[in-house]
Amino acid sequence: MIRRLFLLMGLAILAVVWSHAAGWGQIAMFLWTDRYRPVAAPNFDQLGTPSYYVLLVIRQLTVWAVPAFLFISGCFVAYAARGSRSALSWKTVRVRITNLLVPYAIWSVMCLIGNALDGITYTPLEYLERLVSGKADGPYFYVPLLCQFYLLAPLVVPMAKTRRWLLLLGAGLLQIGALGLRYRVFFGVDIPGARVVAQGWLLFMWAFFFPFGIVCGLRAKQLKHWLTQYKWSLLVVTIVLGLLAILEPEVIYRTTGKEWRFVPGTISTSLYSVAFILCFLAFDKVSIPFSGTVHQLGRRSYGIYLLHMRVMAFVARVIRQVAPRMLAHQVLVIMPMALAVGLTVPLFFMAFVSRSPVRKSYRYLFG
Repeated sequence: MIRRLFLLMGLAILAVVWSHAAGWGQIAMFLWTDRYRPVAAPNFDQLGTPSYYVLLVIRQLTVWAVPAFLFISGCFVAYAARGSRSALSWKTVRVRITNLLVPYAIWSVMCLIGNALDGITYTPLEYLERLVSGKADGPYFYVPLLCQFYLLAPLVVPMAKTRRWLLLLGAGLLQIGALGLRYRVFFGVDIPGARVVAQGWLLFMWAFFFPFGIVCGLRAKQLKHWLTQYKWSLLVVTIVLGLLAILEPEVIYRTTGKEWRFVPGTISTSLYSVAFILCFLAFDKVSIPFSGTVHQLGRRSYGIYLLHMRVMAFVARVIRQVAPRMLAHQVLVIMPMALAVGLTVPLFFMAFVSRSPVRKSYRYLFG
């Protein structure tokens, strides 16, 4: 199962980069329209076009990526705690959090310096808040989120061993409750604390995936047997929930104007994420094209995660200034180009560092 998890991790980082590449296509479509058409921006004339729906479907069907990372992290915690009477040693937790935070801190500071060079500065308190909450760059929220789960892991593992159904029920209800608070906009109700709970860097809206990974990791053999029995049913459920994951956030956006797309911010997208993960594990005999490459992407996923968004932003800005007419071709040009540079540049940079005189700094830069 370990190899399958690394394959899932490799596919997850591909999904993250692909989703963000489609996001740059949407930026070109709506926010930079004035660079290739005689209109004022932002401009939403292309809402509902075939290109719009292609980008929408890609972004919605890749929302499982961050839940998959949390699930995989939970599985690895379970493997570290197997056979131990204690939950999980605090030393293990400290090492894992340190391996996350050192590269995160370095690249967060680099992002904030880059913002300052662009003329975007903050107060000292705002700088601290951005570092703590992962707001130095868009995808960085995942790091403080995962650290919260690691800090809770020594308490969660014993419960996963003895009261797994109670743990999963509690985590599931916590996540559904947090997601449910977002639906208050339909009723015009302002619930105190709802905005805090709904922040993506806090664990509430993601509460199920990490404990679910721990439970599955502790009972891998039983899980495999169950998945073998129900894999075709899981495939049908995944397809149905995938359609709902596309439709529900779009209906909410068209109805309320609230942006719920592109993250697992609805109940349907969360359920789809769980189904997708289980479906992938169920069809373990199905070979993945270029599985060796995908496996290696999984091992380098943290470095790619930390670097890809800034690389994409740089290339997109160059295109905006130098070749703005390319922005009119979001699906055929902008998205593939962003996907290519978002993967290759971080990989080349990691390979360069690993072979350079400063190779000892590799683990501090990329984990």
